[in-house]
Amino acid sequence: MIITVPRILRRSQIAFMFIDGGDNTDPIPTSSSVTMLAESTGSVTVELKQIPNQPIKFMADSTQESRTEDAIIAWTWKTFIEQNGTNPYILLRMPMTKAAVRGMDATEQLLKEEGFPVPNNFVIAGLSKRGWTTWTTAAVNNQRVSAAIPIVLDILNLQKNMKHHYRSLAGWTFAFYNYYVLNITRYLDNPYFQKMASIVDPYSYFDRYAQVKVFQLQGANDEFFLPDSEDYFWDDLQVKTGGSYLRRIPNTGHSIQGYQGSLQSFYLSIADKQILPSFKWTRSINETHGQILAVIDFSTGQPKPINATVYQARTVNGTKRDFRQAKIDPTSGQIIQNPIVWLNMPVTIEAQTNTSITYSYTAPMPPSSYWDGIFIQVTFVGPENTTLDLTTETLILPNTFPADPCTGDGCFGTMV
Repeated sequence: MIITVPRILRRSQIAFMFIDGGDNTDPIPTSSSVTMLAESTGSVTVELKQIPNQPIKFMADSTQESRTEDAIIAWTWKTFIEQNGTNPYILLRMPMTKAAVRGMDATEQLLKEEGFPVPNNFVIAGLSKRGWTTWTTAAVNNQRVSAAIPIVLDILNLQKNMKHHYRSLAGWTFAFYNYYVLNITRYLDNPYFQKMASIVDPYSYFDRYAQVKVFQLQGANDEFFLPDSEDYFWDDLQVKTGGSYLRRIPNTGHSIQGYQGSLQSFYLSIADKQILPSFKWTRSINETHGQILAVIDFSTGQPKPINATVYQARTVNGTKRDFRQAKIDPTSGQIIQNPIVWLNMPVTIEAQTNTSITYSYTAPMPPSSYWDGIFIQVTFVGPENTTLDLTTETLILPNTFPADPCTGDGCFGTMV
């Protein structure tokens, strides 16, 4: 764990914790990826590394494989399900979450011992598995976590989202390999899969996010997750939190790029208790076209937008509703580039007053055997001349799928 205290501590009441990866073969760190954030914001930052502790071998694992990342998680899922849900502590999400909580404890203790002000609350963030841990840490420590920034992890409402994934790709992304080889996709209708989800799925804890601001960051070409994963939880999250925020970044995958500026802007807004944008939208679709309407309300001091645009992409063919940046070549079995490009399109100002502005974008149905994805992005000025980019959910049209719904063993599928 690396704690950075800037020379000029302008925001002592809050700290930023980045939940990071790494493993036991890494050298002792001498720098932190969030040191610059500490210096630019005048606040304490923490990089909590090696979440989870890895590599690891399980005594009960007959293969004695040295597991890391998804291979650990998948094995703990399989074990929990096949042991009929008798041992929740086998699930890796438990120690990962506990480690993040203890990271905040250790930060407070060290700052106190060194004579620095102890922050009242934390903003936490993490990518992928650490993004999942960001969600669960905010759920179990919601009095101390004022905001959560989960990055490239939006498969909440786990069973429904995974079944949506299967229908969209007519199979399972190669990125799910570790879960696929352990038969996790066969277990989606198993009652112990549902029991597991009740423990690890952030969707189970939405009632705990009432006082937590959530800023979800995603890559539009993510190899793990789909651009419309929010369909299965976003409306419920809005109700429970009174308003959360989303940014989907075009032309970047699971190794997401280009999010740091918006993260800093959001963090500063939370730290300074500044009013965040009021940004709401509706999506509609019929036989001929799809439309997104986005309304920004600044009637009571909320930020006004300075720019708006649309991003639109089309699938390569009609065999998969597939916007990933990579896929499996069905001939060679190798992972190859999937040439999906999100193009910038002009947005229409539907209405504008002294207190609000409404943007719209209407897209005709794509040619037969293709799917189009669209979302609107709106830019706001944040504290200290930062910019905050927010997006709507993605609308995919037509609302059809290349595969029928699956049940039971029929969900096993193939890797694509």
